[in-house]
Amino acid sequence: MQKFILLSLMLLVSALANADTLDKLARKYKKYDGVVYAASIDEVEKLGNQYSAKVVVKNEGKEHDGIEELIAKMREAGVKDMRMLQLQECSAEVRTRFARDVLEAVPRGYESFMRMGDDEQFFSIYLNKRKGSMKVLILYAKDDNSGFVEIDSDNKKLNSLFNF
Repeated sequence: MQKFILLSLMLLVSALANADTLDKLARKYKKYDGVVYAASIDEVEKLGNQYSAKVVVKNEGKEHDGIEELIAKMREAGVKDMRMLQLQECSAEVRTRFARDVLEAVPRGYESFMRMGDDEQFFSIYLNKRKGSMKVLILYAKDDNSGFVEIDSDNKKLNSLFNF
């Protein structure tokens, strides 16, 4: 019985530690000037309004400006939640450290789907497929922009995009 309890506690601690890797990354980098962090889809929408971000949404051959419409389309497409961290105007040193740290922050359960670039400049997509839902993690590090976006979706159409 004690072994069962100990094993259960070890699994719980492991799961909690794993769930926290992107949170640790966000806590480490959101303190720098030029970093934008949103912990939910609602916060992403507020950030768009706060920074007057120009987002062009293309659908059915039409272009529409505005983060509100983009978020509405994402929700329509089955996105349950998302979070993002973006390093826009940080020093090259901060972006270099981020590029190294972000690759170590991929939570367990995610599998590499696509990677382009080298160790300093890259764009990577990781997937975490679960019954009826999927999380998509996008990591990117470039000269002028680095960050991550994690999208949680329950839409079968979105899920089917990543099933070959």
